[in-house]
Amino acid sequence: MIPYKLRLQNFLSYGEDLEPLDFSGMHLVCLIGQNGHGKSALLDAVTWALWGKARSNSDDDLVHAGRSEMQVEFEFSLEGRRYNVVRKRLRSGRGKSDLELAVWNETESAWQPLTEPSIRATQSRIDEALRMDYRTFTNSAFLRQGEADAFTSKTPGERKDILATILNLAQYDAYAERAKELARQAENSVQIMQQGLKDIEDEIARKPEYETQVKSSSVAEMQARLLMQEREGNLSAVRLEVQDLAAKEAAHRDLANRTAQDRRNHDETVAQLQTAQTQLASVDALLLERAEIEANFTALQAARAEEEQWSERVRKLRPMEQQNQELQRQLADARRQIENEAALVGRDLAQAQGRAATVSELEVRKATTSGEIEQLEERQRQSQNRRERLAALAAERNRLESDRRDIETEGVTLRDRLAMLRTGETAACPVCKQPLDANGQQHLEMEYEQQMEDLRARVREAMDGQKELTTEERELQTALQADERELKRLSALRRQLAEIDSSLAQAQDAAQTLPALQTRADELAQLLRDENYGQAIRTKVATLTKQMSELAYDETAHLQARARLTELSGAERRHMSLEEALKQEKSLRERAELLQARCQREEERLAADQARLQELAAEIAGLPAARQRQQTLEQEATQTRRNWEQAQAQMIAAQQRLQACENLETTRKERLRELMGFRDKVARYRQLQEAFGPRGVQAMIIEAALPELEEEANRLLNQLTDGRMSVRIETQRDLKGGGTRETLDIIISDELGSRPYEMYSGGEAFRADLAIRIALSRLLARRAGAALQTLFIDEGFGTQDAHGRENLVDAIHTIKDDFALVLVITHIDELKDQFPVRIQIVKEETGSRYAVV
Repeated sequence: MIPYKLRLQNFLSYGEDLEPLDFSGMHLVCLIGQNGHGKSALLDAVTWALWGKARSNSDDDLVHAGRSEMQVEFEFSLEGRRYNVVRKRLRSGRGKSDLELAVWNETESAWQPLTEPSIRATQSRIDEALRMDYRTFTNSAFLRQGEADAFTSKTPGERKDILATILNLAQYDAYAERAKELARQAENSVQIMQQGLKDIEDEIARKPEYETQVKSSSVAEMQARLLMQEREGNLSAVRLEVQDLAAKEAAHRDLANRTAQDRRNHDETVAQLQTAQTQLASVDALLLERAEIEANFTALQAARAEEEQWSERVRKLRPMEQQNQELQRQLADARRQIENEAALVGRDLAQAQGRAATVSELEVRKATTSGEIEQLEERQRQSQNRRERLAALAAERNRLESDRRDIETEGVTLRDRLAMLRTGETAACPVCKQPLDANGQQHLEMEYEQQMEDLRARVREAMDGQKELTTEERELQTALQADERELKRLSALRRQLAEIDSSLAQAQDAAQTLPALQTRADELAQLLRDENYGQAIRTKVATLTKQMSELAYDETAHLQARARLTELSGAERRHMSLEEALKQEKSLRERAELLQARCQREEERLAADQARLQELAAEIAGLPAARQRQQTLEQEATQTRRNWEQAQAQMIAAQQRLQACENLETTRKERLRELMGFRDKVARYRQLQEAFGPRGVQAMIIEAALPELEEEANRLLNQLTDGRMSVRIETQRDLKGGGTRETLDIIISDELGSRPYEMYSGGEAFRADLAIRIALSRLLARRAGAALQTLFIDEGFGTQDAHGRENLVDAIHTIKDDFALVLVITHIDELKDQFPVRIQIVKEETGSRYAVV
């Protein structure tokens, strides 16, 4: 992993609006700055972006003070591909995090998203690409501030875990666990097969018993089958008898249903005959009144003709009356229109007279208001001049204040230099660094005092100028306040002048329209007095009145004709009934005769069916007893069949058990061979479990890697200590009670002998830490399969003397070619010139900032 770009926003001491930190082209870099200025925060940003972890246990603690959200974007290259990781944190409510991953697509020249649906899945994808987690990174490639001994200070067990991760031994744990699971499954299969074999042998021992059961069950089955056949023969004979009687019972039931239906049909025929006879009697009665009915019908026709004549005149008269009403309404509308117009003209005339009377008054108000506005506009121009002068005074005051601060700063510098001379803290000139004798020091003190006096005079002059400016500013502000009070009236006066202009224009227009309005009002009044309107309508009314009188409509005669129609209203209905009776007389007589003959035939058929019903009832009287015998025989037959089926099942079961015993002898041999195979599997899987476990292949790999780790660490430690120190890693420890146990102890040797790592402290311990940690990083890059090409060293030079720091820098230069980027963090200024590229960190009021030097 090679860093490319790092973008921060509100992360720890870093705020917003920061340019990305570009690592491209860098190889050996020194990150320098004072303690607490944010050097380590840059590496925290890298680990938080990649793994969501940093020195703080809470993401919210990483957010810049006073901010609610942060973001880190880290761009890096890995195995020839460029990746971009963006991690965000919103500190509100319960907090919300977000993680995005993308890879650069060279073909499309764009970022291709690799983000998964969840943060956990995206993190897994990052870990897979890097082939390491946060713990492995911080214990190898990242020598973090205060944690240089992150590997060496661990317990032996924890050191083994770290080495196991670096050497990718987790896969062997998975193999061992899989072998253990397969062994357990094979053992379970052995237990199951052993129990199965026992069951098989128990079953084979019962073979003689099953042979006896087969013989006895065969005899019982034959006896039950013979008895079943006898009972089923008896049942068949009774079933035939019941079937015959049941057929007769069905015939009796069908005949009874048909007889009931025939009786209902006969009753309907009788009812129809009675109806036909009644209708025939009504027709005969109506024919007796034939002469009277025809006379009334003739009178009805004459009355109807008279009423239609009067109705025709009414139909002609009604439109004329409606037209006359419409003409009268139009005449009234014409008068109302003239009256409405006269009222409107009168109202406009009165309004125009009232407005014309205000012309003189409005002209006087306009002149007065215009004068006031001109005065206020002149004062407004004066107020603007005062504001411009006030702004110029403020700029001058700021300049004087800046000059005063510069003078004071210069004075502080002079005062410090003078104090250094007087206290004897320095014997050289603070400016040119040349040595001073007593006369030179006295002369320099006098020169400094004269410069101090000049600075005091300049400060007094600046302060006097500020006082004058303050006095003038106060006078201008007082005048501006008075202007503001007066100028508040200006907008109201302008609106008032606009209203006066509008009212004056309306009054002048009204004075011009007075003559025309008066003339129109007189014309409308004359029309109403003479009723000189609607002449065409009046002519139509006279013509229509004449036509209505010519119709000679008599309403009384019309009412009498309607009364005669009412009296004769039933004559037409009776005449129609008479005509209908004349048509139906013949058909009614014929229908009555047919219905009478049908009644005779139906009565004869009903008598014959009743006799047949009595015969069938006598024949089916024995059916219940026959059915009872059938039911009894069916129960007996069912029981005998059930007994036979049970006997047959017992016989078949005995035969199957006997056959199964014979088959189990073959199965037993096969199961024994399978059991031996599973026992072999258990042994092989247990051997694999032991081989893949910590005492097997893993221990061999670690044993093989330790010499490489020791060699690399000693090569670096030899350079760091001028050959005084070396390191040895022991995997066995002697026990006081005898024997040994597995361990991973770090033993360091110097000119005083060999001691455990824990017995060293300070600079010597740090040299050992650095050598082992760098050796781990190189081992990780070569053997763990991780593409690690960057080394971070965060603060460690402070524990070293000058010679030790020089050795550390030389060691870093020695290993720099093994990494694409080596980044060293320190606050010691004298080291910065030892590195070709420096990233300077400074902390300002708004937050930390960095600059590449």
